[in-house]
Amino acid sequence: MRFRTLARSALASTLIAATGLVAAVAPARAADTSTVLQGVKFVKDIAAANGRLFISASNQIVVADESGTTVGAVTGLAEPHGLAVAPDGSRLYAALNASNEIVEIDTAALTVTRRFDLAAYPYPAYVSLAGNRLWVGYGPTNSWSGGIVGLDLSVATPEPVRIASGLYGPPKVAAGGTTVVAGETGSSPADLFVYDVSTTPATLRGVLDGHDINVMYLKDITITADGSRAITAFDSPYRYDIWDTASLTRVGAYGEEPTFVGFPHAVALSPDGAHVIGARASRDRIELAGPRIGVYDAATTTKLHNADNPAGQVVEGALTFSGTDAFTVLYEMSTGRYTLWRLRGATLAASSVTATAPATGTALVPLTVTGRLTLSDGSAPGAQPVVVTRRYTDGTSATLGPVTTATDGTFSLTDKPPVGGTVHYDVLWDGNSAFRWNQGTAIVEVARQPATVSLTGPTTANVARNLRFSGALTTPGRALTPGTSVTVTRILNGDETTMVILPAVFPASDGTFRLIDTPGAPGSYTYTARWDGDATFLPARADHIVVVK
Repeated sequence: MRFRTLARSALASTLIAATGLVAAVAPARAADTSTVLQGVKFVKDIAAANGRLFISASNQIVVADESGTTVGAVTGLAEPHGLAVAPDGSRLYAALNASNEIVEIDTAALTVTRRFDLAAYPYPAYVSLAGNRLWVGYGPTNSWSGGIVGLDLSVATPEPVRIASGLYGPPKVAAGGTTVVAGETGSSPADLFVYDVSTTPATLRGVLDGHDINVMYLKDITITADGSRAITAFDSPYRYDIWDTASLTRVGAYGEEPTFVGFPHAVALSPDGAHVIGARASRDRIELAGPRIGVYDAATTTKLHNADNPAGQVVEGALTFSGTDAFTVLYEMSTGRYTLWRLRGATLAASSVTATAPATGTALVPLTVTGRLTLSDGSAPGAQPVVVTRRYTDGTSATLGPVTTATDGTFSLTDKPPVGGTVHYDVLWDGNSAFRWNQGTAIVEVARQPATVSLTGPTTANVARNLRFSGALTTPGRALTPGTSVTVTRILNGDETTMVILPAVFPASDGTFRLIDTPGAPGSYTYTARWDGDATFLPARADHIVVVK
């Protein structure tokens, strides 16, 4: 007997969402971008066409440009789920889960041009396009009523042709050439079904039994254009498996890591077939960790880039390429917010930036940051601008200006950190048409400068006589900030309980100050001038003893 673990009920998911962990949101790395999709709820998929992004959201498809700026929407759609784009980018197909339809959208005019009725095959959820045929995974969740139908888009009113039924949940589908690969959703283990659709009716080429291949909870499938290879993202194993669709065997994987780095949630193949991108859920399912994306060479499976973002979790299956960039949508449970994450230049060759600085330094004292820009093909970068930013852990930062590398990629910059603390020197190269941007960071623990306070005056005096004192607060390398004050106290005979705080003293611009005091009784008085310091300078004090007779 085969046993399955079914997905959590909607009620259980709601309870988990209601008690979601609170997560701090931080921006992604410098040259990638994160844009909050204001007012957007219920994101299911993302697709790209002709420099635009299409995001299925509640009752509309939001349209954004590649910077993440919303430029329009196709409204009046009943819960759009899966999206597919025609190869020339002129048409977008969306599964409308609530109205049991497929819509065809003109991507330039943002208008619905055709509607296909799927009332007999309710709850369409996932779509995949190969040639003129659109394949649709349909069915209610958490049931054995799922199936697959095909639509011939070359005719005005295509008649749905069913190729599978009785599957668990709406199956995810991926179509390429004359092959359709489908996988059950919401169950574990999850089976994969491979169909030959070169004839009508389609032929079931075989089943990859989830027990036999040891997989749990299918999250996404993609396929090569010719249909010869399918790539899957399962909750487990923690990689993106490559399947030969003819022999029904596993022939490789992307993202095999020596340690666990997250649960695969989405996988996509670039339109030219040269790159694969995989997105993982957080390494411990806590939003603070955020997702990790890996970009791989499709032919060699070599990892080219990694990127992380703590702004939420990847929406299952929501991953796409546009030009040299990659895009996904993140969901933050604690706020209900969706964010569009752009990985700029994801398919470009790699570069690296190293930055080196002394481990320690002192505020206002020059230190030198050096480093090198290196290109993955070993060529000399030539003169390239890099931007150096001085950043403190409290979030304050300052751009130190562009620095130009030497022909071999080396660079150097001298800086005087203005205050103490942990300083990050971030060195960013923005990339070019052939190489992806990169950033290096050097960390310096910067100590505060010593300051000095002096206090002079009489050493003996008679009771009830005015005592005149002078002093100076010195902050080397920096003029005093207007309004800086020095606190002066006196203590009689070393008894702390007799401390008197005298009126605040405000030094002149050169740091000098004067004060007058009149003790009321004989004894040994200790006068203390104290400055509490600031972010740049350490505290300082000076004592002066006067014996009053």
